[in-house]
Amino acid sequence: MAGADRISELHDSILTRILSYLTTKEAVRTRSLSKRWRNVWASVPVLDFDSADFWSHDIPSGRSEQIECQDNFVKIIDAVLASRQVQQVDRFRLVWKYQVRNYPRHGHPLRRWIPYVVQQLPRVLSLYLEPLYDRLEIPDLIFTCSSLEEMKLQFDCCWLGSPHPPLVTLPHLRKLYLGRFFISTNFMDKLLLGCPSLEELELHACCLFISQISCGNLKSLVLNGCYPTTEIEVSIPSLQYLKVTIMSSQKAGYIFKNMSSLVKASICLFAIHQLGMPILNSEAKILTGLLGITTLDVVLYGLRAKDMLEHILKTCPYFGNLKFMHFESFDGSMAGCIDMLNRLIQHSPALKELTFYRCQDVADDETDLIRELRKLLLEYGIVELVERHQGSTYGSLSELEKLSNEHTALVELIYWPT
Repeated sequence: MAGADRISELHDSILTRILSYLTTKEAVRTRSLSKRWRNVWASVPVLDFDSADFWSHDIPSGRSEQIECQDNFVKIIDAVLASRQVQQVDRFRLVWKYQVRNYPRHGHPLRRWIPYVVQQLPRVLSLYLEPLYDRLEIPDLIFTCSSLEEMKLQFDCCWLGSPHPPLVTLPHLRKLYLGRFFISTNFMDKLLLGCPSLEELELHACCLFISQISCGNLKSLVLNGCYPTTEIEVSIPSLQYLKVTIMSSQKAGYIFKNMSSLVKASICLFAIHQLGMPILNSEAKILTGLLGITTLDVVLYGLRAKDMLEHILKTCPYFGNLKFMHFESFDGSMAGCIDMLNRLIQHSPALKELTFYRCQDVADDETDLIRELRKLLLEYGIVELVERHQGSTYGSLSELEKLSNEHTALVELIYWPT
């Protein structure tokens, strides 16, 4: 029959599954389609709120208008939670940016939403907030929600004080992301003991008041832009993937031990300023705990990052299993780093592939770059340079030298030793 609404004839379970891929605002809007759709949204097991979706236009410039918009956002969430017709939430996501109302410490709307959500036994919980001034206190019951498998908590514009839950019981939690937390030894111990199924842990821009991270079941660990207050020993025999950012402003670093299962490591060196804190002794030791890896990524941010790399490679250990290495620089210093990486190449007899990424226009160091490529050709064998922007491949020195006359945004250099 022409013009028949076949989608509306589908069973409610199929319609709610379709709506679960939309934000809650989009799902609620379907109620105006027809009488059939009026209450379907209320049975969707996914709640996804983003404050940006509720601005009618750009963020208002006046404080009173901003407060009015945010109060409406809070009222909408309250109304949606009150109108739901199911007793289970599979996923709850809340992104609330640009908060301007200074709620009392115990009066933030989150403190009434979280108990409701936890009662619905969610599998995934994701919170991203920008609270104003006050330190938002997370309800302790988040850390005893036995149904959770994935949790992401990030609070920008302020560091969240170290949580003090009396108990952490998250038996099914596999993935955990914490952003801008003060993490104490007491909290870390409770967290690792209370999450026996935890496989992936990511800490972003956290202040770490701990001296060790030790866990028997973790497979992936990301320490991204954290601030250790003292040297931290990381001992995780089960770990398979490690990503760590070392910043020139850090007062302390990391020592890695007992990494017998580690396969891939990513080391990011971040130094915005030319001058800064002295390079840490622990940086020179960072590679010694990664000897069994098969893949190594090295990423440089900032002018002084090359100095940090040089310091690390002064005592370059022997990598008997390393097969793949990827190098990326964001400051145009690739040519100067190639010579330093020769030490690592010489200590990696099993190396099969070396890849260089450069996220900057090739400019004044073409001559130096080609000279270093020539050294690799003469000493190790085949070098292939691929310009990703145009898909061009350079397989000889004459072709490589064409690069000096071309403009490219991203290049990849791949080296296979003979």
